[in-house]
Amino acid sequence: MPPEATARSPFAGCLIMILAVFILVGVVAFTAWLPFKQAGEMEKFTAPSPAPLPVEPLEGNEAKVKELTARLEKFRDELAGDAAKPARLELDAADLNLAIASFEPVKQLRGTFRIREITKDALVIDINYKLNGRPRLAKDGEEGPLGSDPRYLIGTLKGHPLLARRELALKVDSLEVPGKTVADGFMQHFSTLRLFEASVKDPVLGPAMAAMTRSELEPGKLVLSRIPGEAAPEVTSDAAFREGGGRIIKWLGILACVFLAFVGILVFVGLRKKRTA
Repeated sequence: MPPEATARSPFAGCLIMILAVFILVGVVAFTAWLPFKQAGEMEKFTAPSPAPLPVEPLEGNEAKVKELTARLEKFRDELAGDAAKPARLELDAADLNLAIASFEPVKQLRGTFRIREITKDALVIDINYKLNGRPRLAKDGEEGPLGSDPRYLIGTLKGHPLLARRELALKVDSLEVPGKTVADGFMQHFSTLRLFEASVKDPVLGPAMAAMTRSELEPGKLVLSRIPGEAAPEVTSDAAFREGGGRIIKWLGILACVFLAFVGILVFVGLRKKRTA
């Protein structure tokens, strides 16, 4: 006959350890499987090769760049000045495309974003957005044990400017990839693009974004402004900016808590039986 699982036998303790290890292996396996699952879904609507978008040429546009720079500097000076005075900057699609081609803070958008048009409801943007693909072992020259081959999101998004927590971002309302359906889970992750995240602490752009109180769309133009007496919006939390990643971390945390709680209950029951034996 097999040994009985009494409080005085080691079988109860072994059973607890076996169950604990089994649950731990399950959590680890789920954590390792999740990136492959996400990559597999992403491959359904992304491409393995880029389709770079045209960038406004600077040669021949020197006068336009100079005029745009002057308007931006004037707006920055107004924001740094008397808060009781209004400040307003209007930018059309040509201005935004020229800014992408010219200015350092948005250089990562070159060949990746191109403003097609601005309506009263949305910025219509053609994109060639680089994403991390399926995990794999690192190749020579890559840092760390793992790497990935890039995937490219090629399509058109519609969005609107989002000014929150002293940062100008882009809220994505819709995303179209020709001939493909974008997964809802990806849209949750892609819902907010922090295009100026690296500029929040910039000594020039940081204070300028912090001084703005409104970002809105009018037919044919993006309008950034400071309205005297109007408080800067602080309605969007950091959690909203990282909505997609936060969901994954939350579920992993729940699994870890369930695992720890289960092990704790088993240990408590085992100790209680031992005391009453």
